[in-house]
Amino acid sequence: MTPTLWGRATSVNVQKVMWALAECEIAHTRIDAGGRFGRTESDEFGAMTPLRRVPVWQEDGITLWESHAILRHLARGPAAALWPKTSAERATADQWIEFTTTTLLPPLIGVFYQKVRLAPPDRSVDLLSTHLGGLDTALDILDARLADSPWLSGPSFSIADIAAGSPMYRYFTMDIPRPHRPALADWYARLTRRSAYRETVMTSYDELRGA
Repeated sequence: MTPTLWGRATSVNVQKVMWALAECEIAHTRIDAGGRFGRTESDEFGAMTPLRRVPVWQEDGITLWESHAILRHLARGPAAALWPKTSAERATADQWIEFTTTTLLPPLIGVFYQKVRLAPPDRSVDLLSTHLGGLDTALDILDARLADSPWLSGPSFSIADIAAGSPMYRYFTMDIPRPHRPALADWYARLTRRSAYRETVMTSYDELRGA
């Protein structure tokens, strides 16, 4: 079967997989699902993932859900260029992927909801402040790492940069205070020079705005 990615292009988690596929020019089909496209409540989708969330990746003999699992799978196969070369660098990549899940994304998503997804009457100044505090902590950690290394796993761009870099477009374009973090800013600038990043991540999220 033709490799297939299920998920809407405005989902950050789907964008991670789209970016990896674009970096390595991997032929595939993408089917819009989730959000305004629906499909996630169908029996067909439920058979692919009990979570009924995007993304889902299908190819011969395998169906995968969870964006970072999909990234790792691709990097061990057709997207091998994104897999660090040494064991130490691979472990470091895994560390920053886990950091993205546990420490970076929760407050960043919280900020995005308070500034974009929710309608103004439904927003909370207190929650926004809490999420911004958590985000500052996470970004300070990222900035310190990137002051010592051009990419998160070491000298080469990898799936760790895809995992952590996918939500950065939203961070740098939301109407929020952004303390100067020179290493983080330089890393983001390098990401924006990658054509695959511009094509898959630097896209409008206006349809997600609350009324």
